[in-house]
Amino acid sequence: MVPLRYVAMGLVVVFLRADFGGYDALADPLGWALVLGALWRLRGSLPGTDVLLWLAAVACVVSAATYLPVVSDGLSPSGEWAVSLPQLGFCIALCGPLAGVARATGTDRGSSRARWLELLRWLFVGLAAGPVLILGGGVDALTTPVAVLAVVANVALVYLTFAVSVVRTADPAESG
Repeated sequence: MVPLRYVAMGLVVVFLRADFGGYDALADPLGWALVLGALWRLRGSLPGTDVLLWLAAVACVVSAATYLPVVSDGLSPSGEWAVSLPQLGFCIALCGPLAGVARATGTDRGSSRARWLELLRWLFVGLAAGPVLILGGGVDALTTPVAVLAVVANVALVYLTFAVSVVRTADPAESG
């Protein structure tokens, strides 16, 4: 599933930020365009691709609308959370099909990756709810742990997407 590598690379562009004069040199819309192109190629071979395409398209539009520093700098913390929801929704939705592909290998390694992806999905759900506790509940002590978990979840998703992209059919020699 070579197109999954392009999904992973697109997510790298989305997750990383390289500021130059207030602009992100790794523009999120470009990363989402890479994800969209790869998902388009995966239609029919990856379950849930239609939903993933829609979520990625919404995330792309939102990231394009907030690309300019004058827009992104003007967002309140709750606004920043709101515009992150399409990206989080995509990450949540991506974990399921990736887990299915990993599980379909029939190997212990594939089963392990599938379990990690299922756990990762719930971590992304928690990350989507985290700002509600921080901003709405005034639990400022969660700010740093939620930020650290977000970085860990993003790195894990990219790693697991790359790992699943190289899976083959079940082969007893690949077990373990």
